[in-house]
Amino acid sequence: MKKKFIIIMGCLAVVCAVMSAVVAVGNSSVKMSNKNLTVVTAPDQKEAMENDAFKEEEYVAPEIDGTNVALDGRADANGFNDVYRAPNIIDGSRLTYWEGSQNEESQIISVDLKDSYTIHTVVVGLNPAQIWGKRTQTFTIEASDDGQNYTEVIPSTDYDFDPKTGNQVVIDIDNVKMQYIRLTFTKNTGAVAGQIAELEVYTNDK
Repeated sequence: MKKKFIIIMGCLAVVCAVMSAVVAVGNSSVKMSNKNLTVVTAPDQKEAMENDAFKEEEYVAPEIDGTNVALDGRADANGFNDVYRAPNIIDGSRLTYWEGSQNEESQIISVDLKDSYTIHTVVVGLNPAQIWGKRTQTFTIEASDDGQNYTEVIPSTDYDFDPKTGNQVVIDIDNVKMQYIRLTFTKNTGAVAGQIAELEVYTNDK
């Protein structure tokens, strides 16, 4: 009887020791987990957020001194595609445009300013929407007093148009007096012919 009692007590002691060890290990794990726990608090977010490191700076078009006298002029071209006619380049809107005829080796467009002015800046713009992807256009700029005899002002040059920078090019001219301005396009990597949404011609004479 005593042997049985001793055996039973011994077994109980072993069981208690094992349970104590398990509880100790469990408590240790809990303590360790709590000790190494990192609490992250989410920001109070009511709309989509973007990391400042990935934000692109908004393009701000340069301010140009003077008056855009092209708005009062008359535009003509040696051809056009579909409904994209020459007068669209001086209607004050970048949503309309001229596109030259693909049947012409060079696409030529001119504007009669209706009077003679000393011109210092020319802006050639396309629609700034992203769908008008980046492209390069090659053209010359010429000036005339009578609309018949033209003098080269800017030789044939490649100009990059990019929606990220307003899809326009600003061209400085060394104060050339003119009544007529003419652009001759020979290449456009984004279309079959030259394109202009708006042609701006600036003077300080007005």
